[in-house]
Amino acid sequence: MLAPFLWLNPGIATGVLKTTSQLLKGEVPSPADKLSSLLGSVDADQCEGLLKDSGLRKTFAGSLGSIKEISDSSAAAIVDAFGAALEKQVKEIKAKAEAVAKALPKKSASGGAVPTFSEVCAALPKGQEPGEVLKLDWVLWHSSGHAQDPKAVPALKEDVLRDRLALAACAGSGPIAQSVLALQVLDNLDAYVAWEIMMKGSQPSSAGLCVTAPFNKDQAKALATRRVLLNAGLPVEVAAKAAAKATSGGGLASALKELASSARSAAVIPMYTAPPAPKQPKEKGEGAAKDKSSGGAASGGKPSTPAAAGAIGKLHGATATQELQWALLAYQMRPRTTLGEAALQSGGASQQAAARGTSGGTKAEQPAGFAGVWAPVGATLPPGHTPYSWNHEEAKGMQQSFATTWEPTGQDFPPGHTPYSWEKVLGGAAGASTATSSSAPAPEAKAKAKAQAAAPAAKAKAAAGGAASGDAPAEGSEEAALCKLDFRCGRIRECGRVPDADSLYLLKVDVGEEQPRQVVSSLVKHYKEDDLKDRQVVVYCNIKPGKMRGFESQAMVLAATKDKGADNEVCELLAPPKGAKEGTRVVCGNLEAGSTSANVSTKNISKVWGQVQPLLQTNGKKEATFKGTVFTMPEGPVTVGSLTGVGIY
Repeated sequence: MLAPFLWLNPGIATGVLKTTSQLLKGEVPSPADKLSSLLGSVDADQCEGLLKDSGLRKTFAGSLGSIKEISDSSAAAIVDAFGAALEKQVKEIKAKAEAVAKALPKKSASGGAVPTFSEVCAALPKGQEPGEVLKLDWVLWHSSGHAQDPKAVPALKEDVLRDRLALAACAGSGPIAQSVLALQVLDNLDAYVAWEIMMKGSQPSSAGLCVTAPFNKDQAKALATRRVLLNAGLPVEVAAKAAAKATSGGGLASALKELASSARSAAVIPMYTAPPAPKQPKEKGEGAAKDKSSGGAASGGKPSTPAAAGAIGKLHGATATQELQWALLAYQMRPRTTLGEAALQSGGASQQAAARGTSGGTKAEQPAGFAGVWAPVGATLPPGHTPYSWNHEEAKGMQQSFATTWEPTGQDFPPGHTPYSWEKVLGGAAGASTATSSSAPAPEAKAKAKAQAAAPAAKAKAAAGGAASGDAPAEGSEEAALCKLDFRCGRIRECGRVPDADSLYLLKVDVGEEQPRQVVSSLVKHYKEDDLKDRQVVVYCNIKPGKMRGFESQAMVLAATKDKGADNEVCELLAPPKGAKEGTRVVCGNLEAGSTSANVSTKNISKVWGQVQPLLQTNGKKEATFKGTVFTMPEGPVTVGSLTGVGIY
């Protein structure tokens, strides 16, 4: 059961792949030999998860021989190689544990079947001290309860118990030791589940005054299974899915392997994140401060902190909003100070016309050829716009209009650009010129741009100083706010009217959790009950629960709404793409809605919603968007039936 441990345990596979990206500094693809060399020279602080262990790093470096190149296509193989290295260390610990298992007493001196801590320590080789995992092992400390009441606290199956205690005694301390015990649980799932079910607290209770809805046997088994999987280090959602599949007829081991296979097939090398720049030490004393401010001119020296190359690129990487990034890129292509811009705008009609890109005077200098068509002109027009297109921006949202030609299509290039045109702008800004001013891209270039859509974006990042679009958004930004809102695919399982309420439905919505969410929604005016049953919707899950007509509403279904609050209000529910699974989160460009929601309190979530909601609307293609970027799931975009250019609530 090594694969489920690697791929389903949070931080194992992701830690290996993140460490790979960070050590290579984003230089992917790279030869596997380079990664092997780096693993042998770095320290624990530069690694993630289990790779902080130096012995495991060394073994892992030696396991990469079968991999020729580090790339997204080899991401799964990299984790497999790590698994082989981990398995080698686990086997060494198991070999040491065999002698300890034989030395354990078959019956405790306390009268129970579970040896005590002292008895396990006595079985260790002379001079060997027990590690932390033995001192804290939850199975071992059942010995006290078992000795008092063997029926209420039964013992684990004998051979599994002895094997576990011996491993805990020999594993030592730290994450590797904990991994050894987690793997032992996964290798003996049936025994652990049977033991958990035997516990008095896990057995179904009879209905009575204190128990109004008792578990049946299947529910008790599912609960016991989830407890065992949680003790093996698997997250709650994985434990719930595996337990549900196991109780519905499939085997638990096969369910875990299926989930692990799915996670393995989606493995990629994550984006490199540059470490924060070290803080400059503060100089003490007034004289030192003066020397610093004057750059050491008095003594004929050089400035203490020379200007770093690529300063624009560093600023670009630190910006939180897309709008500011485009402004920095425009400045890089045509630098101008604030005073210089003010002088230009106050210098007469001809200069003002040049700043706006109109025909009233001398035009601002542009790159030659195709690149010049898309270069920013002046300070008032975004790249690619004319005065007419920019001044008619209010038409945005119409299906057929001039303004929608310039609507943003993503986060990798400015409004109006294609990957090819933006690549040419950056080339023109760097000093390259094309032979003609209006030549169309060659068929070969078109094919290349289509087949390698990510390449221009990568070049744009390189030109801007290497900013990675996968960097976490700055706290307080609108993008960071979106990541705090948990938007998921849901399915309405039940629908009924709220008593004594003419406009409210009471919904039961499956969002991929163990139990459906109860939602109170004012959709009576817009949908019939039959239209809502078994319908897929987009659900805002971490809303602060509130009561309406005595019923708690635990989530909110999102809908595009025209003329909200008016008598002629039109409302259309957001529709996930066909084939989307319940619980799938909404993705917006490089952002996942809800990716940081686990650490967000619902107490003040309404403030976060208030920051994001005004930026949610449908575009001309009837797609849901955030700041012009389309909401998607792996199967496609999130859409509505007919409404365009309206807000989403």
